[in-house]
Amino acid sequence: MSLKLNRLNQIIENDVSELRQIVSLLKEQWGQPREAIHRGGKCPFLLGCSFSPEPANSLEPLSIDVPTDVQEFWQQTRSAALFRDAQWGQWGIEVLEPTEAHAETWRHTQARPHDFTSFDLVLARFFGDSDLLVIACDPRRADFGSVTIALPLDKRDDWPVVAKSFRDFLEQLLEAQGDKYWELHFHKK
Repeated sequence: MSLKLNRLNQIIENDVSELRQIVSLLKEQWGQPREAIHRGGKCPFLLGCSFSPEPANSLEPLSIDVPTDVQEFWQQTRSAALFRDAQWGQWGIEVLEPTEAHAETWRHTQARPHDFTSFDLVLARFFGDSDLLVIACDPRRADFGSVTIALPLDKRDDWPVVAKSFRDFLEQLLEAQGDKYWELHFHKK
């Protein structure tokens, strides 16, 4: 049993270390707005990433099991604006601090109870549209930690699952230079 526990701890430590590296790359490469390449062409606006300089105070308002990578993100930075359009602010992702994530989750669970569950965490909002980044927080399910994009007009069954974890989502978003990489795959189905 201790071998399994040790292996699990190693996996968690590797994920945390990888998440730190991804956040560092986002800060280094995108700390100043710059040109991005989306779908083979130049993005029409400069994109940049900014991070709160302090960590989240607490995860207290959250009454669900938040995946380790999300907790680690909040321990590094309370909130972030990822690949935000520097001129108009109409592109990118706003990663919410725990209190805001809790409030946003509650608001959407109340407004759309058939689509949002008590094990969802609305972790981020998209600038310029009404899409939401939702983390699966039921540790009893195989999809624990996965990232889904909640679409404002579509039912949950039509929401794309875009990554197996928040760390994986950040890695793919960094590789796509802030483009909504999932739209290419989702619309091909």
